[in-house]
Amino acid sequence: MSEPIKIRATIKGSEGEVRVLMPHPMESGLRRDPSGQVLPAQYITSVILSLNGRPVVEGALGTAVSSNPLFAFQLLGVKAGDKVSVAWLDSKGQKGDAETSFSAA
Repeated sequence: MSEPIKIRATIKGSEGEVRVLMPHPMESGLRRDPSGQVLPAQYITSVILSLNGRPVVEGALGTAVSSNPLFAFQLLGVKAGDKVSVAWLDSKGQKGDAETSFSAA
């Protein structure tokens, strides 16, 4: 994918919020282009969110997720400077990842 993942991690009170925008076409394989050709399936199949190198959220996605999905996660016990990363894998073997640090809101 040409656009990078956008990830933001902020601390509000006693919990951290992570927002992740993953630029991806998320094609189900059921749509057609203007000429009538079926657009091949290509969608994110798995997402892993890690805190300081340790996976804390793992999820499986399918064809029902819209293009350029936006996810938000709430995490307890984080502090400013903790590193959070996200990585995804799609149905064609392409990968994406990003990392940032928590900051106070």
